[in-house]
Amino acid sequence: MKRLIPFILVFLLVFLCGTGFLMLKRVARKPEPPRPQPRRTEAVKGILPALKLPDEKKNEVGTDGWEFEGETASNFISTRTKITAALLHDGWSPENQITLDDKLSPRVLLTFRKAELELTLMLWKIDTGTTGFAYRREKIVKPGVELE
Repeated sequence: MKRLIPFILVFLLVFLCGTGFLMLKRVARKPEPPRPQPRRTEAVKGILPALKLPDEKKNEVGTDGWEFEGETASNFISTRTKITAALLHDGWSPENQITLDDKLSPRVLLTFRKAELELTLMLWKIDTGTTGFAYRREKIVKPGVELE
């Protein structure tokens, strides 16, 4: 029995030190950063007036979730440049550009942000001198903020 006491003491020492080390390691771990929440938005369709876009030929109330849609009297590249410049001049800041098709009939989705509003704009080539557009604006809902 006297011979087993040192082995038992060494076992307890190793076991308790290992358990304490694991507990300290778990406490010292940095907390994980919170996962980003998807941006929530609320439609403002019918509240805000239509945007004044350069070279507009036609502008009407949109369908399929778009606020407004229409055509411009210039080619695709000119329209994209002019509309982007006009939006930047009005205080919108660009966020994303998604090219849907880059071949014979190009299409692009552009997103802009201005204060608490988000603008999604789609442009597509109709023919050489005509470009189609559709856009929608949404109010960004911040967590914990009550809507009026």
